[in-house]
Amino acid sequence: MDRKSLIITISILLGLNSGILADYLGIRIPLVRQIFGFVALMFLPGYLLLRIFNTKTESISEEIFLEVALSISVVMIMGIFANFVYPLLGVEKPITILPILLTFNVVTLGLLAVEQIRSVPVPQHTRRQIRIAKWDLFFALLPAGSLLGAYFFSHYGDNKGLLLLYFVIALTPLVFIKSKNFNRAFGIWSIAISLMWSTVFGVSWNYIWGYDINGEYYYSNLVLSKGVWEISTFKAYNTVASINILAPLSSLVTSMNLVSIFKVMYPFIFSLVPVVLLKAYEMLLQDKLRAELSVLFFMFLFTFFTEMMALARQMIAEVYLALLVYATIRKINSIFLSVFLVSLVISHYGTAYLAIFALVSLLLLGNIKTKRNINNRIIIFTWVITLFWYQHVGGGFQFQKLVDVGYQTLLMLKDLGDIQRSQGLAIIVSKTTLAREVGKWINIIAQGFISVGILAAAYTIAKDPRKKYIEFYVLSFVFFAYDVAGVIVPYFANRLNTPRLYQITLFFLSPYLIIGANALSRIFYNLYKNMVSSNTISNNYEVKILSVLLVIYFLFNSGVVLTIFHDPYPPMWLNRYQSPSWSTKEIIGAKWIKHYEIQNSITYLGNFKFPLFSGLGIKTKWFGFKKSIVVQDFPETQEYVYLGKETTLHKEIESFYFGAGGIPIHEFISLYQTDLWKQLYNFNKIYANPHVSIYCQR
Repeated sequence: MDRKSLIITISILLGLNSGILADYLGIRIPLVRQIFGFVALMFLPGYLLLRIFNTKTESISEEIFLEVALSISVVMIMGIFANFVYPLLGVEKPITILPILLTFNVVTLGLLAVEQIRSVPVPQHTRRQIRIAKWDLFFALLPAGSLLGAYFFSHYGDNKGLLLLYFVIALTPLVFIKSKNFNRAFGIWSIAISLMWSTVFGVSWNYIWGYDINGEYYYSNLVLSKGVWEISTFKAYNTVASINILAPLSSLVTSMNLVSIFKVMYPFIFSLVPVVLLKAYEMLLQDKLRAELSVLFFMFLFTFFTEMMALARQMIAEVYLALLVYATIRKINSIFLSVFLVSLVISHYGTAYLAIFALVSLLLLGNIKTKRNINNRIIIFTWVITLFWYQHVGGGFQFQKLVDVGYQTLLMLKDLGDIQRSQGLAIIVSKTTLAREVGKWINIIAQGFISVGILAAAYTIAKDPRKKYIEFYVLSFVFFAYDVAGVIVPYFANRLNTPRLYQITLFFLSPYLIIGANALSRIFYNLYKNMVSSNTISNNYEVKILSVLLVIYFLFNSGVVLTIFHDPYPPMWLNRYQSPSWSTKEIIGAKWIKHYEIQNSITYLGNFKFPLFSGLGIKTKWFGFKKSIVVQDFPETQEYVYLGKETTLHKEIESFYFGAGGIPIHEFISLYQTDLWKQLYNFNKIYANPHVSIYCQR
């Protein structure tokens, strides 16, 4: 009998159930339910599963991310079971606190019973004496600095604290090169969570911000209000368990509102992705410093800490995508791998489709006598689950969309390389401001290194098909092909958005920055060996050059350079005026419409305001495109016009349209230059606060 597991499990369950009972009795004990609920959901099932399967971990960081990944898998699978089975047993609202709590208790105690029966000593990672170095203290202070800078930006519009934070983080590659005496995995995690908090709390301290996350919020809230996930609704957001199961269950158990779940719990889960990749890259590259620089390159792309913070479902999916990378390099239990792949599938359709099509390439390794971590049965199983899931959930929305996209792509192959149809190519060739041009070329140089690394790896594998970690290399070639397709194949990148596609491919491509730089350094040495000392390669000079490149790379990607030089198109995460974020007064105005709106009415607003109303379930339309900003005439409906802070305070209005290749373009023009100003004479102002004016059709 394992007394340690018994004590830990019972203590957490007692704390959780006592906190929930106290709330039910009206006895408010601050933070008890939140703390025990968070630990129970995020760690407890995974902790028990690792011990049931006698899983060896080499470091505490590996144990943590495996526990979290397994735990949220269990929670999602448990919620799916409750949602579809309990109604057959007469429980009309299975996604409510009583059935979920009872199910979680039964599942956890069942896992505990199995773990106690097995009673197998678990091989632990090597325990080392904990020593806190000065750089550990530095990385411990980064998240605090991030929250402080975010607070001042969100409440006072002062972004100097965030600019300082980004400048300090930009220098961390030099810290990893110059110093060895600190916890590297903790340093990587600290940078990740600091970057995330800078946008999660900086752009909006008390509310969610961004586009997709508001739709995710609406459907999660719908599940909570109805007590059941109705999968028949034909909508993209209604197809994934990462939103319709994990978020509502987390809210029920911890008693945290959904806004807090999306702002606190989801970024915490996502912050483990760089740590997973770090452990994978260390084994792949056989060099910790090169692995660390690869992960920093992955995190320093702005999409990682900005756009991803508004994509809750993709945050969860990418945890499992990182574990797929990990599984190609370090063999893990086949049951765990199957669970991870299923969790990836049910978390986000776009990431799932890219993964399953890439996995097909591994079937070609059947005739090569090499060590396999992902067998064909797991690949076929993942395909079956994917097709079954998306044919039935969300009314088959995403399966139908996949078929349509595939068919349309085949029809448009004749237009390969057409700038008007390729968002990736349009971004590359488009002209913009000087600062953005320099930033773009820095990214292109990084892509050049990756391309050289791909060629070097392909050459090595051609000579030895049984190369170690062959599964990683084969999958990375497919993900590189996705990048190429994003540039030349019509509408391929447009449907997922080019930065999001690139960010996904970097899971497999980030190490190639190092591999490519190393290959180029060897070519340089062979060409100029008479001019270069013989120990140049051993001195890792390409790593030192890359560290400096990463400093410059992040200063541009984070928006520091754009802000300092007053670029006319400032980054959204450092400019709350031109971004999909809203002041408290704007949120109050939107909720006022929700409360008083007439049935089937339509509210007209700018594109930046659309997500806010989507999260509240209000039917909306955009004003229009460019200067033709008008309210269309629909006499059969009641119409409202919602003007936010940019119009109320500055008399400007957002113009939104798509440029070449489908690149979204936002501009702000004078209200008086639009047709909307004249149309407002036919409307009555029915609500106003310092940031909002609402008009209603007369």
